[in-house]
Amino acid sequence: MVTMEPHQIVHSRGSIQALHPVLESREVGDVVIVIYDYMCLRQSEPARNLYAYSAQTGEELWCAEEVGAGATDAYVNVISESPLVIGNFAGFDCQLDIKTGKVVGKTFSR
Repeated sequence: MVTMEPHQIVHSRGSIQALHPVLESREVGDVVIVIYDYMCLRQSEPARNLYAYSAQTGEELWCAEEVGAGATDAYVNVISESPLVIGNFAGFDCQLDIKTGKVVGKTFSR
C-alpha cells in the first residue's frame, strides 16, 4: 500500500515528489503508479494524469497516453494491477503496458 503525505507519495522504498494532488497510487513491483486529480488540470483538454515512477529511484518512467476521448479523457482509478487496468472518466477500462504507458486495450464499460 502506498500512502500520501502533502506533496509526497510515500512507498515501501522511499518517496516521490507529487506534481498535483493524488487520487490514487499503487506500488506494482518496481513501479509506482500514480493517478493525479484530473480536476486540478485543464478541463478543456485531455488530462495527462496517469504517471509511473521507478520505486527504486523515484524517476518518472512515463505518462500514459490518451485514449482519444477528448476533454473527458482522464484516468480515475486502478481496476487491476496485473494486468494493469485503469478506469477512465469517459467510461473505458484501459489496459496499459506497465513498462511504457501505452494503451494496449480498452473496453467501454459504462
